[in-house]
Amino acid sequence: MLYVLPALLLSFSLGLSWNRFLLTFTSRTELLQNQMPVTVVAAAVSLSAFALSVGDMGPWLGGTIVLLGLALAAIIKGLFHPIPVVALSAASLAAYLYFRVLAV
Repeated sequence: MLYVLPALLLSFSLGLSWNRFLLTFTSRTELLQNQMPVTVVAAAVSLSAFALSVGDMGPWLGGTIVLLGLALAAIIKGLFHPIPVVALSAASLAAYLYFRVLAV
């Protein structure tokens, strides 16, 4: 169970922040103007979760974590308000980092 929980936390973190991170690559600036801090946090969280997934878990398990996160992102696309979703994503990443420190 202790090995599955960190992987799930990384997957949640990536999946919850991915859709907002992808908005930085669109030309629809009206979506970004009002909530730029949320988008910046989502970009930092999603890139960190992606890097930690592959770096800490290895390429196979890391790839599985990334695929699960992207599947979650596809499921929740546009369903929720971005501020609580990105906050939950950052909390998931912080919980993963806490468990990572405890494991060392």
